[in-house]
Amino acid sequence: MITRVVRVGNLTLGGSNPLRVQGMLKSSFDNTDELIQEAKCLIKAGSEIIRCALPKQEDVPYVYSALKDLDVPLVADCHFQPRIALEAIEAGFDKIRLNPGNMSEGGMKEVIALAKENDTALRFGFNSGSCKAKTGMEFAELALKLDKWVRELDFENFLISMKSSSVPQTVEANRFFSVYSDTPLHIGITATGPMYEGIIKSSAGLGALLLDGIGDTIRVSLTGDSIEEIKVACILRDIAAGVSDRLQLISCPMCSRSRIDVKTLMDEFMEKLNEEDFNRPFKVAIMGCEVNGPGEAKECDIGICGMEKGGLFIKKGEVVTSVFSDEIVDFLIGELRKL
Repeated sequence: MITRVVRVGNLTLGGSNPLRVQGMLKSSFDNTDELIQEAKCLIKAGSEIIRCALPKQEDVPYVYSALKDLDVPLVADCHFQPRIALEAIEAGFDKIRLNPGNMSEGGMKEVIALAKENDTALRFGFNSGSCKAKTGMEFAELALKLDKWVRELDFENFLISMKSSSVPQTVEANRFFSVYSDTPLHIGITATGPMYEGIIKSSAGLGALLLDGIGDTIRVSLTGDSIEEIKVACILRDIAAGVSDRLQLISCPMCSRSRIDVKTLMDEFMEKLNEEDFNRPFKVAIMGCEVNGPGEAKECDIGICGMEKGGLFIKKGEVVTSVFSDEIVDFLIGELRKL
């Protein structure tokens, strides 16, 4: 879906711009060094926007001062009291997230006026925990009503998000909204639960939207390390787009036909890779037998297809040599680095 362009600091979202990955800080404000280090790690992992929750007005100047030298837009996540959002705009944050479910229209009007004056972007983030919508359709109708109201205030530098812990509700809301508005969408599934379940929920819901062409910026929410959120978001973005500038690993699920221990080899292979290896834009396959192995490996830059005493090494679609089982991992890493 083609949306209008919104500017957030030095970044543009919407229109024909790529999907932007957003990260949220989880470090305590008690340790400035830890906060800054987390932000830098998120950026290194692929985050293009950094968001921070600001529960108190006195947090605003401290957080902005700590993070202002980062070379990415900063977002202040503000709830309940408009004074926190107003303070964040004046401090210099590039975007403010407001929750229409817990802030009055009058309060939002104040924030919109100051945002317009300071060229600050806004995101109106609807959350199933703080609004009365029971279905995706009701969710979207609330968002469309607000979308129209904000535009009538002559302000267009904003995004909308509709997040729920329910995947069907989130998908339905965003699909419906995108039909009737060109406002850029920040997409995410909220309160997803434990890591494993959270990754599956995020992949199911956000993957469905991305394959529909819906979504201008994305945040994966997991109960865990913020770096893992960025990793999942970047992988999900690349899979949905069918492209990647990072290493892609292909392996079979294993069965009684497997001639090599694919899981052990893949685990060892990943363990021995360094950070630079993961930044190589190639595909590597480890396949257990001749049924799907040669075909899948031929689609990759390099790969191994299991055979009785090891594997066949395939490079750019051609069988090159055979490799003994105990040599496979080091051999593949060496060939990857040659690429």
